[in-house]
Amino acid sequence: MSVFTSLLNHDFTQTRPARVSDGQGGWTVSFAAEGTIRGRLRPASTEERTVAAQEQRRLSHVFYCEADEDVQRGDRLAEDGITVEVLGIREPSRARHHLECDCWETQIEGEP
Repeated sequence: MSVFTSLLNHDFTQTRPARVSDGQGGWTVSFAAEGTIRGRLRPASTEERTVAAQEQRRLSHVFYCEADEDVQRGDRLAEDGITVEVLGIREPSRARHHLECDCWETQIEGEP
């Protein structure tokens, strides 16, 4: 087990948005379960939040996972009462080592 892999300390439930016909010519968006992803979630630093705000982006957390995970912009990741929406994905090493995902914490209606 690599040092990086040992830092991935939680299993996150992954859901992905899917358009569903409303039967009247329009669409609604629902989230369908995709499975679980082993990863790590950390709060964004004050500096990261400030830079994001200057670029007119939102950022509350950064999610880390293995590079071969199927994570996409718009996915929701949930674990231990926290749900985040993936806003952007980076592969910082360009070596297919790991992904860093910029996320925004969200509360889902019906959750405590």
